[in-house]
Amino acid sequence: MTEVISDPQYQSLLVLWLAIAVDALWRWPQSTHPLTLMRYLVLQMGRKVVPSRDFGPSQHYISGSLAALVLLAPLVVCITILVYMAQYPVFFEAIILVVLLDFGYQRQQYKKVLASVGRNKKSLAREMVQTITARQCNSLTDIGIAKAAIESLWLKFLYLYCGVIFYFVVAGPIGALIYRLLLLTSWQWHYRTPGMALFAKPVRKLVYLLSLPPAAIGGLITLLISHPVKGISAIKRSPVKDKTSLLLALMGGVLDVKLGGPAIYANKKIRYARVGGVNEVKYSHMLKVKSTVTLAMIATSALASLTLLAMAVAL
Repeated sequence: MTEVISDPQYQSLLVLWLAIAVDALWRWPQSTHPLTLMRYLVLQMGRKVVPSRDFGPSQHYISGSLAALVLLAPLVVCITILVYMAQYPVFFEAIILVVLLDFGYQRQQYKKVLASVGRNKKSLAREMVQTITARQCNSLTDIGIAKAAIESLWLKFLYLYCGVIFYFVVAGPIGALIYRLLLLTSWQWHYRTPGMALFAKPVRKLVYLLSLPPAAIGGLITLLISHPVKGISAIKRSPVKDKTSLLLALMGGVLDVKLGGPAIYANKKIRYARVGGVNEVKYSHMLKVKSTVTLAMIATSALASLTLLAMAVAL
């Protein structure tokens, strides 16, 4: 038994189980969470170094790339040195993954939106949904609140939960750290923010590529545990074929509801295509999304555990 626990591959499995359990059972207060500090630093860095509109696109690309590199690279290098020089690196690996796998906050806020909608407290529901989405929520209708909450929970499950676990399995805790920091940077430098479209493009493109594998795996798992025929049919019917639209179409097809459509960012309405099913979102659909995502989380965790176990046995 001691040999099993001391094996790095089995230790990775134990670290994964610990992080999943902590995410499911405990909420790290946002005021003291390490990623809260990183969000502030990334946001302030973007505001200070983003070039004015007078500069050309190439200057924006260079500034955005260098800003991300200067801010994130020293942190990653320091943590890497700390982990690999430690006598018990598994301890630091566990802390890193617990910090990175912070999907519990998203679920907690979604539950608050759900409770507010259920009690017909529209103003409170708008405030709650604003904490988990980048769009403006002050004028959302009941349907708009429900759609925004569903889309946010679903996409963050794919990008955050599936993404962190995928890169932990594939590249270890440092790989998961790099992915999560890039994802955080991309969200803080939202491309719909005025002046950020070109500046954030290098990081956004990199995150787009990195998020493809975990999003595809998470989407496939969700299809298998729900309604694969409905989901695949909705994907085929989608009028646009970009990644976000296809992922929303998948969930909309599973629920048989319309997702996507117009959204307001920085007082500007963006007309996204409507995808998914034919019905409007209702409170019951919000409950169904919550249970579907929970089942998908369990299935994703099981698949990751089996993968790490198979890797440990093979080595």
